[in-house]
Amino acid sequence: MVGIRRGRWLLARAACALFVLAGARAGQEAPAGPTAKGLEGPRDRPRPIVVAVRVEGNLRYTDEQLSAAFGQELGQPLIAEAELRRGVEVLFDTFHVRALVELVPPREDSAEAELLLKVEELPADLELRITGNVENDDEKVREWAGIGAREELYLYQAPRIRARLLQGYREEGYLFAEVRVVERPGGTDPASGAPVAPDVIFEIKEGPEVKVRAVELHGNRLLPNRGFWFLKRGLSKLAKAELRPPRLWRFFAKDFVPETLDADVVAMRQVYRDLGYLDAVVEVERLEFSADREWVTIHVAIEEGPPYVVESVEFQAIDLEPDESVPGGVREGPEELVIDEQILRAKLALQPGEVFLQRSVEEDHRALRELYGERGHVEHPSLAVWESFRFLEPELVFRSEEPKVRVIYRLVQGQPITLREILVRGNVHTQDRVIRRLMTIEPGQRANPREIERSRAKIESTNFFSPDPFHPDILPPQVRYVDTGELAVKDLEFLVEEGGVLGFEVSGGISTTSGAFGSIRLRKGNFDLTNLPASFGGTIDEIARLESFHGAGQQLQIEAAPGTELTRYSVSFFEPDILQLHEDYIGMGLDARRSRRRFESHVEERSEYRLRLTRQMSADSSLWVRYGIGGVDIKDVNTGGEPGLSTPLAVPADLKAQEGESGLGHLDFGYQFNTVDSQLLPRNGVDVNFQGSFYDRALGSDFEFARAQVQLDFYDEFDEDPDIVSDYVHVGFLLGAGAAYGDSDEIPYSERLFFGGNQVRGFDFRGIGPNENGFPIGGTTAFYGTLEYRRPLVKNVQPGSYREIEAIQGGVFLDFGLLDPEEFSLDFDELRVSTGILFGISFPVPLTFSFGLPLRDGQGDDKQVFEFTIGF
Repeated sequence: MVGIRRGRWLLARAACALFVLAGARAGQEAPAGPTAKGLEGPRDRPRPIVVAVRVEGNLRYTDEQLSAAFGQELGQPLIAEAELRRGVEVLFDTFHVRALVELVPPREDSAEAELLLKVEELPADLELRITGNVENDDEKVREWAGIGAREELYLYQAPRIRARLLQGYREEGYLFAEVRVVERPGGTDPASGAPVAPDVIFEIKEGPEVKVRAVELHGNRLLPNRGFWFLKRGLSKLAKAELRPPRLWRFFAKDFVPETLDADVVAMRQVYRDLGYLDAVVEVERLEFSADREWVTIHVAIEEGPPYVVESVEFQAIDLEPDESVPGGVREGPEELVIDEQILRAKLALQPGEVFLQRSVEEDHRALRELYGERGHVEHPSLAVWESFRFLEPELVFRSEEPKVRVIYRLVQGQPITLREILVRGNVHTQDRVIRRLMTIEPGQRANPREIERSRAKIESTNFFSPDPFHPDILPPQVRYVDTGELAVKDLEFLVEEGGVLGFEVSGGISTTSGAFGSIRLRKGNFDLTNLPASFGGTIDEIARLESFHGAGQQLQIEAAPGTELTRYSVSFFEPDILQLHEDYIGMGLDARRSRRRFESHVEERSEYRLRLTRQMSADSSLWVRYGIGGVDIKDVNTGGEPGLSTPLAVPADLKAQEGESGLGHLDFGYQFNTVDSQLLPRNGVDVNFQGSFYDRALGSDFEFARAQVQLDFYDEFDEDPDIVSDYVHVGFLLGAGAAYGDSDEIPYSERLFFGGNQVRGFDFRGIGPNENGFPIGGTTAFYGTLEYRRPLVKNVQPGSYREIEAIQGGVFLDFGLLDPEEFSLDFDELRVSTGILFGISFPVPLTFSFGLPLRDGQGDDKQVFEFTIGF
């Protein structure tokens, strides 16, 4: 028995030593951590009980620290081979020590043993020392090295840190930077006998910072670079090349980074591929450095080759089925098309005889995805690969003798998905009905991606679950399909995050239409008047936690905005579903407003109280009726003295006649059809509004007249991908007309239509005639239109997603407008036209800056080139 135990111990001890020696060798070759071949020895015999763990060779760390990290518990059997390996790796990764493990039995006939850890602490430099960094400070260099100010540096890390430093310098344009590692091992001072710590010094020769002087493209006959600044076009523009010549002479020159050049070359090559030049070759020909090596001219050689023409377009349906016996777990096979091929061909943009364009392939992808989606075949990452519609990479078959290509569209048709339930997740404090009334889909229907995206966009447009400047990390509403266990039957789940819908804004500024102003605004979206706080003292905290006055989808806004030319105060409340009908719901709104505006001709004070009822006819359309009671007070009229033959009134006669207080009781009714994707920053959809109004003495008005107005706004974004921010166009029209009746001979001056400012830009606010005595008299009939093209200039990717957010936009516009004082008459000889450019800032508050130039004006018009507006 003794011999058997001795043999077992010797074998175990030898195996442990073998394990650790292998680990030590591996640690020397690759210091990331040792590895081993395995613990040899009998597998069927019990492991010894470890009664003690001793550590030898440790100077910087205690026995307790190292033994605890190793992981062997006292009084327990020796840990298994994998745990032994992991313990050695933990010691190396945590304490930078190499470990030799030995078992020491107290006596030969004992089932107990001691574990001996012989450790070698790797030499460490207590401070990172860098010399020669003249142009880049120590903080930046340390950041490149990845070593903190108080962090120890181990000698084995030196090659890795040197590589990081070189990479950091290269990314800053220091192409010729050199880093030399000088190591001094630790030991003992021969004179004093004191221990000497190891030392590492990184000696840097930065060299010149290389800037790009020019990028010369040779052979790009198809896409030559032309233009300047924002009007540039050509291959570099299409490829969005990062390296470019400096603008404004040598200011704002780009650093030369080889990796960036490689990316630019790949992007240029892809541009040619996208345009059908499938054999195009783009490569760096040579780099031409200046004598001082501070500038480089990049020469790129291009062989365009011929464009490839589409010989035919074919379809191949692919059936995917789960199969664990094949690599990837999915078996691929042929399948019949579920949609007639002629119907598919009718949707294609890529046609035989035309040049093979990647843009056409992408258009076909969208068209086929929509066509299949209408039949329930959904493309979505939450579906299994055999359930989802997928447009695989097309197969291209080339002719060897001529540049022609057969294009085979490979379609995974998936399965038609039926929706069992519609679920909402994440609305911790918001009532389900607030979200569900915005949906255009029902349980039991076939999944329709267009309607699902439309519902998601409507939920997002409320801004209840959207990021804002104070909560930028909130993801917009998402959808996913949840498995139900039934074939092709899924639950559709909307995932939302509660946003910061309480806004308290204090602002001020100068507006071209309102003068200097200050504003205090309290805005509570997703308000709930009946959700009272649990206690008065905890009201603020509960509101901040969205636990009170929150969750019913109501809107509350209180605003006070005093100003030099315009002062306004308002309180408004709106409940979109007062009867909680969920479908075809009825909303109610209450408003109280008071304003004071100073014009050159007079001062106008208004007060009004309104009650509004709306009826939702469909997801996009509603009818509404509103009663308003209030008045207008015309005062401080600029008469210019007493009138006479030589001194007529300085203001229009109709304005002078209305001086004083007047009642304005009215009944309004209207219709709205709205499919725009965002009320604040629209980019897609149409908004049609009709409003009719009656002012009558029976309603509390001192005047009797009626008017009607219809307004149309159309928005169309070029890229249909909802995650991409791209160029878009806006077309808007307005037509209004009014007429007096009863005791009134004309519409009062204060209620007429005026143009100028943000309507027909290039003219001052109310700066468009016809005029009387130098002041506009307005129109009872009006026509206005605008054509805009806008494109994003700066955009960012929202954190946690691939979704783009526009920060700054630019554009051009063409405005036109016409006012006629005659009822139901438009004299197009009085048409005003203007054009110009604009810049917009999206966050935190939408601002638009417009520079307009009148192309056609009239006598007495007041022009104004610059104008800015809060909101797009």
